[in-house]
Amino acid sequence: MSKVKQNRKRKHEPKTTEDVEFEIDVPKVKFRPFDEQAQAEEEHLSHILFGGATSFLQCLEEAEQEAGPSQSNTDSGVGEDDSDENENVRKPAWTDEDDDGIDVGQALESQRRKLPSGGINSRDNKYSNLLKHKFQAAVGNPKWASLNKRKRSESDSDDEILQSCGFISKTTKSHIPPSVLEFKKVKDLNCETYTEGPTINSIEFHLSSSVALVAGNGAIATLFAVDGRRNNKLHSIAFQHYPILCAKFLQNGNEALLGSRHSHIFSYDLLAAKPVRYTLPQGLTQCKNFVVSPDSQFVAIAGKWGEVHLLSTDSKERVAMLKQDSEVTALTFNPSGNLLFGHSDTGEITAWDMKMRRVKHKFIDEGCLQGTTLSISSSNQFLAAGSAQGVVNLYGMEDVLKTNIPKPRKSILNLTTSIKDLKFNSSSEILGFCSAEIQNSVKLFHLGSGTVFSNFPNFDTKMGHINALNFSPSSGFLAFGNRKSVVSLYRLKHFKNY
Repeated sequence: MSKVKQNRKRKHEPKTTEDVEFEIDVPKVKFRPFDEQAQAEEEHLSHILFGGATSFLQCLEEAEQEAGPSQSNTDSGVGEDDSDENENVRKPAWTDEDDDGIDVGQALESQRRKLPSGGINSRDNKYSNLLKHKFQAAVGNPKWASLNKRKRSESDSDDEILQSCGFISKTTKSHIPPSVLEFKKVKDLNCETYTEGPTINSIEFHLSSSVALVAGNGAIATLFAVDGRRNNKLHSIAFQHYPILCAKFLQNGNEALLGSRHSHIFSYDLLAAKPVRYTLPQGLTQCKNFVVSPDSQFVAIAGKWGEVHLLSTDSKERVAMLKQDSEVTALTFNPSGNLLFGHSDTGEITAWDMKMRRVKHKFIDEGCLQGTTLSISSSNQFLAAGSAQGVVNLYGMEDVLKTNIPKPRKSILNLTTSIKDLKFNSSSEILGFCSAEIQNSVKLFHLGSGTVFSNFPNFDTKMGHINALNFSPSSGFLAFGNRKSVVSLYRLKHFKNY
C-alpha cells in the first residue's frame, strides 16, 4: 500500500508553467483534512475510473512496454516522415455504399442535366467525387474533414483531454502577416460576359452562397458563381435606359436592389429571376447612392440638400427623413445598425441615431475639404473616411463619438487622387481603397502594423482605372471593377474559405 501511495504522489507532482500550456478554470476547493471517510471515497472513485490502484499501475506498465525505449523527441529538421502514411490517414466516420455505386453519367441522366465532358466530369467517375470536388473548389477543405491528419503525439492527446472537465486550453489565432500579402490572380469574375460596363459601379458578394452580382453603366446586372476557375454566369438581366449606379443584396439573400439616376428603383428577385419596379417617394428623384441596414429593415438613400431618405425594404415606402447641413456624399451603417454615418462635401461627418431618428453626433474629418467615401469595420472598432484629396483617415469608433475634432489613428497618404471606394475585409485586418483617376491606383492597408502591403499590386499588373472593389464574406476573394468592363478577381491565400 505504501508503494501505491508513493506512486500516487509522484503522479500528482505539480508542474511548472513552462511545461503546461493551458489554463485551469476550476473552482477553488477549501482545504479539508484527509480522514478515513475521504480516503474511502477516493478509493471508490479510483476504482470506478481506473479499476483500482493495482489495475491502474498495471495499465501504465503495459503502456510503457508498448511505447518502448527507442522513441525520441529529437526533431530532425527535415519535416514530416512519410513512411507512416497508412498509420496517419484516418478512416471516414461513416460511408454510404449507395453513393459510392452511383456514376456521374447515371446521376446526370436522372437529373436531366449536362456537364462538359472529360476530367472530373467524366461519366465513369464516381458522383460523390464530383460533388466533393465542387464543394472544395467553392468552400475549401475544412480542417475537421481532413483525413490526412498528422498522427497525434502524447502532448496532443493530453491537450484533447484537457479541453473538457473545466479545463481551457490556450488557442493561437492566425493573424495575417504584415508587409507581404500572399495572393493569386485568377480568372476575371465576369470573364463570360464583359457586358456590364463600360464602367463597373457595383460588385456585391452573396453572404451565404458563393455568388456575386456585377452591375454597371451598361444597364446589365449579372450573377456569377464564384470559384476562381470558371466563374460561370448564372443569370443576366438587362434594363432599358437604366444605367445601374448602385446595387446591394438584402440580408435575406433572395433580393437585390438596383438604383440609378431615375426616380424609380428595381427589386431583383434572385429565385424567380424577375425584376419589380418601384417608384421612389416624392422629393426623391434619383437613387445613385444608398446603403442597406444590417438587418435589412431600412434602405438609406442620399438625396439633395443634405437629405437622407429612409425606406422600408418590404414596402419601399419612406418611413423617415434625416438631414445634415451639406450635401451627402457617402453613407454607411455600423454593424449593429443603430447608427447611420454620412459624409459630406464640406468634410463634416454626421452620425444619426436610428431609434430616435435624429442627429446624435457630428465631427470634422481632419484635413478633409470634400468627403467621398465611408466604411466601418465589422468589429465596430474602426471608421475609415476617404476624401477628394486622396487621403484616407482611420479613426477609432470610440474616438469619433467623444469629440467634434477627433484625431485619426492613421492618415494614409499613399494615393494622390480622389478616393472612389474603400472597404474593410471580414476580419477587420485589411482596408482596401482605390482611386479611379489613375490606372492601378489601389492599396491594401494592414491595420495591425499600420502599413500597406508592399507587393500589391505588382508592377506588371494592369488593372485599369478602378471604380469599385469588394471582399467576399470570408475574405477568400477580392474583386476590382474598372472602367473597361472588367472585374479582376484575386484569391487571398491566407483566408481559406469564400
